[in-house]
Amino acid sequence: MGDSARAVLEFASGAKRGAVVVTHTNADPDAAASALMLRAALLSLGVREVQLAFPEGPSRLSRKLLRELKLHVEYVSTLSDTLPASVAVVDASNCNQLGPLCSHVRLARNLLVMDHHVPPGDLVRIASHSVVRREPATVVLVYEAVKSLGVKLDPQLLTLALAGLIFDSKRFIHVSPSALRAAAEIVEEGGVYHRALALLEEEADFSERVARLKGAMRCGVLRVGNWLIAISEVGSFEASVARSLISLGADVAIVASERRGECRLSIRLSRALHSGVGLSVGRDIMPMLTERLKGRGGGHDMAGGFNGRCRASEALREALNAVIEALGATRPPRPLR
Repeated sequence: MGDSARAVLEFASGAKRGAVVVTHTNADPDAAASALMLRAALLSLGVREVQLAFPEGPSRLSRKLLRELKLHVEYVSTLSDTLPASVAVVDASNCNQLGPLCSHVRLARNLLVMDHHVPPGDLVRIASHSVVRREPATVVLVYEAVKSLGVKLDPQLLTLALAGLIFDSKRFIHVSPSALRAAAEIVEEGGVYHRALALLEEEADFSERVARLKGAMRCGVLRVGNWLIAISEVGSFEASVARSLISLGADVAIVASERRGECRLSIRLSRALHSGVGLSVGRDIMPMLTERLKGRGGGHDMAGGFNGRCRASEALREALNAVIEALGATRPPRPLR
């Protein structure tokens, strides 16, 4: 029995009366698939009731996947004070990634953490059971447990798992032997690869396309050594705009918005910068940003997000400073002319 299966089995043994499975805010396909698979595993192990909690709800893409695959799941976005003693967190290991559920999760007496981001976050230090290993997606860890425990999943859930793996691995640009084995086994068990791939395709709507163009029009570009940093402020779709700026040639894209006193910020890195200097958004930038702005943030090596009570201009300034420090720049950035 592998470490994932052992952790799930031990967690389930202390959660017979009930448990809640929590994801990071705005659950992406990997988080949503991992939560649903873990819920199926816990129910099969005799846990009486397993609730799903998606802080701020699933992402737009996750909602589409659930709808198209006819996976009608009930979930909550907030938790009452009567939180079950047993809590499982998937696709996150930092409490600040859980948004308003963070304070509740810290009180869990039986806490399981399953995440593919390293280094491990603060929740691992208080967890009863944890599996944190660098993989392209958390789906890999949860599927290993499901398979080892003999849990059978229906084809729709298997296809969702496959979509989660394809999504977080950037269509298998990031791979590992475990991820490739998991993908093959999921297909053998009934997951439909072409269906998962098709469901992940989505065209940006009119408002998102407008945001991308405005982000590019308002963009300022700084040069740090041989790296280009693009900075922009928009009204919405921060992550989409940041991805667009990377595709236009930026090595770092920092995009912020501000609504009703709360700022949201998205950071993306180019593959060349990440592989060239080993910089990680989740490991090197977000901890500095959350400390300085006292908000919530987290992410992967090449992408991350931050929410806090601040001005967008303040978030952009602090994010830029964090990037410059992380790059170890010896000279101040120069505006691109």
